This record gives sequence, structure tokens and C-alpha cells, in this order.
Amino acid sequence: MSSSQGAAASTPSPCIDNGQERRVGAALERLLLSLSVQEEAGLKGPPKLAKRPRASQFAARLVRYADRKWSGSPPEPVAWRRTLAQAAVVASLRLATGTLRRMGLGSILPFARERMRQRDQRPRQVAGYATTSFAESHVLRVSLLLRLMGYRAEAVRLLSSRYRAALPRARATELLATWLAQAGEGKAAAAMQTDAVDAADVPTPRRHTPRRLRYAVIVMTMFDSEVFRASVRSLLASDFDGEIVVAEDGNEPVEACREFAESVGARYVKNAAWSGCAVALNLGIGALGPDVDIVISSHSDVLWPPAWFRELDRVWDAVFDGDKVGLLNLGYLQFSARVDRDLRQLFVRGAYDDLVWVLRAIRELPALMNDVQDVQVRRGEGPFGLGRDPWIDWLPDLRQMTGRYSVAASFPVRVWRELGGFDPDLVYAFDLQLLHHNVARRRWALFVDNAPLVHLKSSDTESISAARTAEIGTKFLTSTYDGFKNKYGWHIEHYLNLYFSESTVIHRDAILDAANAFRFADIDFVFDDFVGRLASRTLDDCELTWCRSRASCPYAGAAAKTAIAGEHVQHA
Repeated sequence: MSSSQGAAASTPSPCIDNGQERRVGAALERLLLSLSVQEEAGLKGPPKLAKRPRASQFAARLVRYADRKWSGSPPEPVAWRRTLAQAAVVASLRLATGTLRRMGLGSILPFARERMRQRDQRPRQVAGYATTSFAESHVLRVSLLLRLMGYRAEAVRLLSSRYRAALPRARATELLATWLAQAGEGKAAAAMQTDAVDAADVPTPRRHTPRRLRYAVIVMTMFDSEVFRASVRSLLASDFDGEIVVAEDGNEPVEACREFAESVGARYVKNAAWSGCAVALNLGIGALGPDVDIVISSHSDVLWPPAWFRELDRVWDAVFDGDKVGLLNLGYLQFSARVDRDLRQLFVRGAYDDLVWVLRAIRELPALMNDVQDVQVRRGEGPFGLGRDPWIDWLPDLRQMTGRYSVAASFPVRVWRELGGFDPDLVYAFDLQLLHHNVARRRWALFVDNAPLVHLKSSDTESISAARTAEIGTKFLTSTYDGFKNKYGWHIEHYLNLYFSESTVIHRDAILDAANAFRFADIDFVFDDFVGRLASRTLDDCELTWCRSRASCPYAGAAAKTAIAGEHVQHA
């Protein structure tokens, strides 16, 4: 992508004076130069050229030379000449910025060769795109994607063009100011912020009144964070119509989330100690009114789509009376805040459409696609599907598992009452407690075809020390494994792998065909298939070579074949 001509234009901002405008322009030039040098020379971070005036001038000439020599030009017939010239540019830039020692001479040529290959594949800016598109979201999304792809200077050029255009630019200005602040240009960032105004909020969709069932969402949290607040606000701004309960686990002695929860009209409950999701859910469900039919358990770092509830209500209304479905999962896109902090800010802003666009674009890029997990029903399958499981599904190792439990999953309150509540000892396996109970009664756990939620993975535990997380995690894991074995008679890995990685994978097509036609009796045989595998499978004939418990598998040899648990026989 060549430099944008629009970035060179100078349309003064109406909200800042000429002195501030010059300061902003100079800061943007420094930011562009440092990012260009970073890309050109293969540095991990942009150099602080502002503190080295002569080096800055020399680097600027080298970058201009490289842009003029190679940007937009076809590969020269003699490839080694291009590579050698590029290597000279790389070495000179590193020498000028005092970073030559970070790359040995022997590695400069291979890097230069790769740099030329990347240049030949660089995207080219559509002329005038940033300054003619009235919709600001397009420019914002493309700039974020360019940044994630490693074209940071081009991302700045694109937003700079927008900043100088006489078009809506509030969010472009805000993002540019953020990038300037990150680069140490605090004064320029502050000057730009005076020009930024809040973008127009997305209109709140009309709330969907449930047909006949009553719903509640239990938001399980540990901290009063900006992510948690953004999650609750997005739920309130969606088409959901029902009760909301914030269930705070006891990592902190104070009631950290009460003030915010009550300020937005949510009910609040607090667990006295940090004891996990099972107890938090029990507290949350116990606080509900007696007329609630369906509970939706949710992580505290989920961004809700503007419209998702109507489809869930339609499906539950169709299957509730038949009692053949015990759990419906909502599909989602998942990413970590480590991917890019700008994506986290989109989450905190509640910019659902922009965030989903960027995450889906990342999924299309081979170099980045593993940074985003897609756990959704394939469009067109019907109301039901079997989502992929991002925690274990790994095709390069031939691991495959259908989706177990979503970051937002719904189930009838009557099922919870049948269980007598979730077992507090099964800290990490209340979902498998639901599964065991439902399989024994021939009920299905499925995914729903919905607008995807967005999950900011593990943001609720990022502020806890690694030592405490490991201590509590080991304690909870041991309790879960021992509790499941004592309660149901099966090693937990044996149970979940045979169901999610064998029976439902093997019979996937039959399950989806029958479920989407509401012919659930036609697939009762899958439960029998699972029960047979559960009772007869041993290490000798197990093909799940990736199982984490294979080295200590208790089902070794013919003597390990055991009678099926009494509950499965009783309800078969």
C-alpha cells in the first residue's frame, strides 16, 4: 500500500487551534516514520526517533527511498539485486537507530528476501476510500485489520486521511489519539481528543416479549471491571426481556459488583468464598422468582448482540413441552485480549458490529486465524447444530470434539430442580453434571443458530496472581475429577471424550437431520451407542491417542470392562 495522498492534505480541525494542529501533524509524522522504520527494518517495536534528530532525518530518507523504489513496482528481473538493495536499507536503518546489534549480519539477507516477498503482496489502498466513504465504520475496521496484519504505518495513514477529511471522524480521531498516546505523544493525543465526540449509539432494538416462557440470565463474575460492565450493558441494550442476576464469586471480601448491578436494575447475590461456578449458579438461580422457566448462564466477559433473544425463545417454545432437549448453547466468537488491545477497547465500547467484522476477517487470514475461535452453528443447517469445541478441538493432531458448553448456555429450571442443584464439589464440571443427567433421560444438548456472542477469553481472571490461580485451580481440578468419579463411577475424561469425541461426532449428520426436523425419537439410538462405548471401551481399543489421561487411564485391559451405571440402565 502506497502512502495516502489524503494524509498529506491539511484540512484544519475546527475544534483545535493552528498551534495544536501543527503539533498533531508533527506527532503523526513521527508516528508514521517510527512505524515505517519498524516494518522496514524488522524491529519488534517502533524506535524512539524523536530523541535522535539526525537519525530521524536519515531514516526518513531511507524509508522514502524504499517506498519510491519498490512500492507498487513489479519485481525486477534480477531478484538478488532487489534483495541486496533491501538488505542495505535494513542494515542502514538499524545502524541509524542504534539497533544493528539486534540482528546479526547473517540474518539481514534472509529478512530482506522475506521483506521483498511481503512488499510484493502488500494490499494497495483504494484511491480516496478514506476521504469519500461517509460511513466511518468501514475506515475504522480496515485500519484495525491492517494493524493486526502488521501494516501499522498503513493503518495510521488511513486514519490520518479520515482525520483530515470533512466527514464523520469521531471514532477515527479517538483511535488515532490512542495510538499517539501509546507512542508517547501525550500532548498531541490530548489535543486530538478535544476534537473527538462520541459516535452515535446504535439504536436499541425492540425488546422481544417471550411467547409464553419466562427467562433469566445469571451473569457469573468475580470483579467489577470495565469488561464486566460492558457485558451487562450490552445485555441490557439487546432484545432480551427477563430477569438479570449478577452472581459474584467470593474472590474479594467486599461486594464489589453490588453498586453497579443495582444501578442498572439487576439483582445481586454474593458468594462468601471463591468456590467456583457451580455454587455461583446455585445462588443465582435460587434468587429467581418462581415463574422463571429458562435460565441462561453467562460468563462476565461476553458481549451480547443487539438481537439474539427472539431466536432462542422461538426454539425453546418449540421444544420445551416435549422434554427432549435439556440444554441449548448460544454460538460465539472468542478471542484473547493479548491479540490486540484495540479489540478489547471495541468490546468495552460495546462496538459489536465493528468487533464482529474484524474477528470474522481475522478468521479469513491464515496467519491470524488461530487467534479467533469460531463456535457457531453453520449457517443454513437449521435452528440446531453441534458447535466445535475450542478447548480441545485441534485438527492437526486429529482431535475433534463437538461443542460441550457455551459461554452462554440455557436450560430449564426444572432440570436444575431435578438435580437438586449443582454439586459444589464438581467445580469445573457442572456442565457435565447436566450432561450426565440429560443423557440418562435421553435429552439433547445442542447449539442454536444465533447472531454470535463475542467472548473476551479469560479476562475475568487476568488480574489474579498466577500463584493463586494455580493453587485454586489445582484444588478445584482435583475436587472435580474426584467428585465426578465418586458420584457417577466414571473417570471424567473417559465420559466426556466418548460422548463428545466419538458418539456425537460419528453420528453428527443423523443428529442434525433429525433434530432440525424435531424427530428426536429417531436419534435415541445415539444414547445407546454412547452407553455401549462407555461400558466397553478400554485402553486396548481406544483410538483417542490425544486423551490427556491416556498415560494413567484406569480402563486398561479386558478386566476394565464394567457394568453400566445404574442410572443409565434405569432411564434407558
